[in-house]
Amino acid sequence: MTRRADILSGVLLLIELILFAGCTREIIVPCSETELEECKVAVVLPLEDGLGDNWKQCLEICSNNLAKAFCQTGLGVRLVYEWYEEMSPDLKKTATALASRKDIKAVIGGLYSDNALILADALSSKDKPLFTLATTDQLIRGYSSWGNLWAMTETDITQCEVMLSKVMQYGAKSVALLVNGESAYGNTYIDWFPFQAQEMGVRNAGVFQCTDNTEEQTRAALATDADYILCALSNIETLEKVLRTYNSTPHTAKLLMSNVAYIGDALTQLGDMVEGIEGICYGADPSSGFEVIYGTIVGRAPMLDESQVYDAAMLIGYAAMLQLMDRSLSFRDAMRQIVSGRESVDAFWGADGMLRVTRALAAGGHPDISGASGSLDFDEKVYTNVLGTYYNNYVVYQQKYVMLGYCSTKGNRRAGPTLAEWNWNKQKMQEIGEGTDVKYPELDDRWALLIATSTGWTNYRHQVDVLNIYQQLKSAGYDDSHIVLITEDDLAQNERNPEKGVLYSRMDGVNIYDGVKVDYRISDLKPSDLTDILLGKQSDRLTQVIKSDADDNVFVFWSGHGNPGYLQFGDSTFTLADMDACLDSLESAGNFRQSLWFIEACYSGSVAKAADSHSHVLMFTAAGEDETSKADEYNSLWKVWMSNRFTATMQDCMKNEPGMPLRDLYYRLFQSTVGSHVHVYGIDGYGSLYTHSLEEIM
Repeated sequence: MTRRADILSGVLLLIELILFAGCTREIIVPCSETELEECKVAVVLPLEDGLGDNWKQCLEICSNNLAKAFCQTGLGVRLVYEWYEEMSPDLKKTATALASRKDIKAVIGGLYSDNALILADALSSKDKPLFTLATTDQLIRGYSSWGNLWAMTETDITQCEVMLSKVMQYGAKSVALLVNGESAYGNTYIDWFPFQAQEMGVRNAGVFQCTDNTEEQTRAALATDADYILCALSNIETLEKVLRTYNSTPHTAKLLMSNVAYIGDALTQLGDMVEGIEGICYGADPSSGFEVIYGTIVGRAPMLDESQVYDAAMLIGYAAMLQLMDRSLSFRDAMRQIVSGRESVDAFWGADGMLRVTRALAAGGHPDISGASGSLDFDEKVYTNVLGTYYNNYVVYQQKYVMLGYCSTKGNRRAGPTLAEWNWNKQKMQEIGEGTDVKYPELDDRWALLIATSTGWTNYRHQVDVLNIYQQLKSAGYDDSHIVLITEDDLAQNERNPEKGVLYSRMDGVNIYDGVKVDYRISDLKPSDLTDILLGKQSDRLTQVIKSDADDNVFVFWSGHGNPGYLQFGDSTFTLADMDACLDSLESAGNFRQSLWFIEACYSGSVAKAADSHSHVLMFTAAGEDETSKADEYNSLWKVWMSNRFTATMQDCMKNEPGMPLRDLYYRLFQSTVGSHVHVYGIDGYGSLYTHSLEEIM
């Protein structure tokens, strides 16, 4: 974005202009040259305890400024708002109704992440645009392909990064995380904090999830050697419990809060308890003058999200104007034109700035637009989320919020804007040396064990990834007698499957269920059966096993859920001790030449590290010991994640470059896997990754 040299120098002029537009609660059209077409916008935000009046003041100022600009331009719309309570128990019903309303141009709402997901789920089915304030990465990742989601801030991935950067500036070497563990908001921090801590070189002292045991988890976090505890809490009730425990427990750690402590109710409800609390929250661009001017107009500082709400309404107005100019233009395409403009125009958020924009649009121009929240650049691959956010470093002093400073993610240390801004340019790569040359006998035969350990439609991606590997092995020459396939097989005929008998791993893919021969359902097995299958121990119950000998290679692919210290195995668990015992038995039996494993699961490194103490076994994992792995492609129609990035990259390599050295495969997987660090275990006992490749299993 082209940045104005000093917008604050025009504050007095803007106050004069906006006071005229903002002094009344009715929309005023300050001229009669044109009749403005009505444009209905649904607003779904928390309205109780006076919040509704605050949102209405903000949006009425925007509407009045837009009306003035449109009238003087001779073309435009008059924004009319319908208000809905976000915290209503009937939110899903409301969202479904709004999705079908042809007279509603767009929806602004979803302050809380869980509610935003409900809105996006309903609105996406009818292609109704949603401008949201929610910051969970699940929203961006899940609905980026929809094309009508407009997130007005960067996700909590970015806020977590900013918070870590702040405590590192304070000299922190060890940091813990305290979160609400049962919300989409908290889950983003859980997913990304361990990964970012490793990338940024600070030690992860632990992740502590508050559910119904907030005091216990707070004490546990304080008992670590953490210099700082990042607190990503989703409500004031949890904040109160954390602060009471913090104030009554001996500790050396300091707290750094996210947004919750900045909500106005925190001061009124918690009083002296929040005195001295420091935190990081997103807000307005400090150089836009929004906070100063807004405070002059309404007699109070803007709330946390008001600059983003203002900008959302402004963008809706501009896009609606383009649609008036070209009735064949969809709202999505109109929005993309608006946020892609790069022509130099002093296009700030006040009435005069809006007039410059509307005149440029009317003349066929493409102005570069800034708003109250800053530069309105959106990801140019999917146009889903804004790519620059201003974060305030606040502290509570004498029952007021005092700003210690501001920072923007524009020009930060990351490589640059990427798809949905949740791809990181990772740096902390595992060092892989030349290794020792292990002597193996001549290869005779190949066997494969494929395991999907989860069940049900919501875990679609795990079974589908395994089936995709199955099809690739069949294409490479494997016979079913040399493949043991374990999967619950409850997807193809699932009642939620709109295409019975058909499964896809990609939206434009082929049916990977075609010709599949399932050997076992995971619900019919127990963890110890895995060792017997690998040892070739047939029985009446285990009829299909791996019959390898010392000249054969064994490939194992595992996809499912995991937790620190264990992998889920249906309703049971397969622990680090189970893996160690399994490898001990295989090594003693000597019935394989090499065994190459790929494990797609959260915290998979915490189990795969058993390979480090065994020979001829190599394990690739999608995540380290304290990291979650991430799903990749979301099908918003079927409501499922279709794949995992680690597995998808591996499949591409198996298909297109099976001869690449395993060392190069590691680099490819490392760079492509999102939000976790790919690891390799068992290198010393397996041999040089420069001389072994996927061809040995293909």
